[in-house]
Amino acid sequence: MGRVTEDIGWLTYFETATKAYQMARYVDAEKLFQKTLEELDKGTDEAEVRRGRIKVHAAVGDLYLVQGWYSEAESAFRKAVGLNEKTTDVREEDTAEIFSKLAKVYRAQGRYEEVEPYFRRALTIYEKYPEKNAVDIAATLEGLADFFRAHGKYDQAEPLFQKALSLRESSVGAEHPTIGPISTNLALLYHASSKYDQAEPLYERAVKITEAEWGEDHPSVAIILNYQGELYRQMNKFPLAEKKHWRALSIRQKQLGLDHPSTAQTLSNLALLFHLQCKYDQAEPLYKTLIEQRTKDWGANHMHVAEMITNLADVYRDAGRNNDAEPLYWRALNITQECMGPEHPSVAKALRHLAELYEEKQNFEEADRLYKWGLDVSGHALGTEHPDVAELMAQYNALLKKMEPKGDGDGGVESEPD
Repeated sequence: MGRVTEDIGWLTYFETATKAYQMARYVDAEKLFQKTLEELDKGTDEAEVRRGRIKVHAAVGDLYLVQGWYSEAESAFRKAVGLNEKTTDVREEDTAEIFSKLAKVYRAQGRYEEVEPYFRRALTIYEKYPEKNAVDIAATLEGLADFFRAHGKYDQAEPLFQKALSLRESSVGAEHPTIGPISTNLALLYHASSKYDQAEPLYERAVKITEAEWGEDHPSVAIILNYQGELYRQMNKFPLAEKKHWRALSIRQKQLGLDHPSTAQTLSNLALLFHLQCKYDQAEPLYKTLIEQRTKDWGANHMHVAEMITNLADVYRDAGRNNDAEPLYWRALNITQECMGPEHPSVAKALRHLAELYEEKQNFEEADRLYKWGLDVSGHALGTEHPDVAELMAQYNALLKKMEPKGDGDGGVESEPD
């Protein structure tokens, strides 16, 4: 009986590579995509080969993009675009999708001047057929809006987010799972713009949609709850802030564990909230837990540890426990010097904490020494005209006035009566 050989076509390799990519088996996926290209090279139908190569290069771009290999992703996407431009029977929307992905690549690379033009090129194509491409238009608008938001261009971002939200609502319905993320992004924009009353209902809507899609105890719900907690803190609605942060903490502890960075973030937010309310006895154990966790994760001499040590010292100082705060401020200073170098602005900030503490303790000589040290460091690092340096100088001048010798009355000599 003769041997039967099976001709495995390029499409079979492509589908297998795509499955490997979806399963996060990226090394296998890359090899299979390469094998797909080799099989395509054997083809005789030029149009089919070109269309196949476009699909593969676009998929390889996605593969590199998800791994953070931005130069490789750009090269793959550009190959796909180049082939698209030579092909007459390719959907324009496929080119638009690649333009959007190139915009994301350039944003990740810090090539910001190229981000907006590529999003705009994608929009130009999609908007030729607005009804058919409503969801793609919304997604592209969101990408551009988020870019503007991240760069503080809130006035440009807001109408794009609003239009994207409206398009999604009319296309997929007001309760569709994709409405949650866009509601969150628009809420974040209003939050950053201090438009708290507009952010509040959008966060609430995002929570409800996310709960309906993933369940009430999903980590995605905790992310939005964390944003809500910070919003209410900034609105001075402390009981509401506390409620949101406690719920976020409960979810994160249950789903991610006590040692997860997201859990630590919520602990830090709660500690700050208690500190602001002068609930020092509740802030203290949270900061101690955070110091312990960060020491475990990063080592004893890391800036993440120094940050929490400083926060705990601030709690002690505000609670009138200056003797407890003092060694913590020194410890934070030593870590900062070791991590950042003796001339870094962070060192000046740590010195300022100590100078203020000694000034409160009426130890003016030590405060004087520390203010001078901090001014020397910050002056060299930031320049004497920097606002931080000017503020520190003002504090030092106030100390010098306290140190001036006290006069006796009007300085005159009282005469004896006749």
